[in-house]
Order: sequence, then structure tokens, then C-alpha cells
Amino acid sequence: MSDRSVHPVQPGRAGMLLRRADGLLMEAAGERDPRERFRVAYLAALRGAGAVLALTGADTAPRARSRNAWIMLQRAAPEFVMWADYFSGHSATRAALEAGLPREIDEEWADEFSSRVAAFLHDVEDLIAPAARLRAAGDDTPR
Repeated sequence: MSDRSVHPVQPGRAGMLLRRADGLLMEAAGERDPRERFRVAYLAALRGAGAVLALTGADTAPRARSRNAWIMLQRAAPEFVMWADYFSGHSATRAALEAGLPREIDEEWADEFSSRVAAFLHDVEDLIAPAARLRAAGDDTPR
């Protein structure tokens, strides 16, 4: 679960996606089944990536070669390459769970993954917050 509060003045779509990510992470924290906790936390990480893509404008660029959020994140925000690599490494597990295939995920692993997602979302918030302050100060130009 995230222990931070989202800034109320976050820019447009990026802020909305970050708030959705926070909501999903809180939902994941309430899941009893570690597989479901992992799956929902992964969705929170995807929303966090979407927030970065929205902030950088990469979500509105002409159709890119890849629609993979982690590859797009690497291109749009190189400072998030390590996060993109980390989450990309868990994509097959998430896809298997989404398909209903059995995957062993214990409590400790699900909790650790959720903790990493929370750290990632904190980094996303740190990226978005300066843009929010500029917008609050009256600068309405897109970032």
C-alpha cells in the first residue's frame, strides 16, 4: 500500500493515471490471494507507466513500433529504464495469471513486488510534481 498522498494539482491525464495507480495499489494491498495481489499491483505499475507516458506526450505520438508500455517508457523517460526492465521481467507472470494459468506466488514475493510498485509510483509522482507546480503557477503549456 502507498503511504504517500497524491498532489491535488497534478497535470491532467498524468495525474489521473497516477491516482488510478494509487487506487489499484491500495486494492492490491487488500487482496488475500498473493497471485491476485501481484496481478493488481502490476496493473498499478502499468498505470504509473501510463502517467509518465502521458506527461511526456509519448501517449499521443503517432503509432509507435511497440505498444509495450515498458519499451515505450524506456524511450520516453530514460531515467525509468531500470524500472521498465524490472516490470518487463514480470510481464510473463502477469500474462499467465491473466490467462488463468497457475503460477506460484507466495505472500512474501507478492508483498515485495507491491513494495517495489509503491517505490516506482513515488518516483512517478516526483516526476509529475514539478509539472503540477508549474501548471498551478499559471503555466498551461503542455509538458
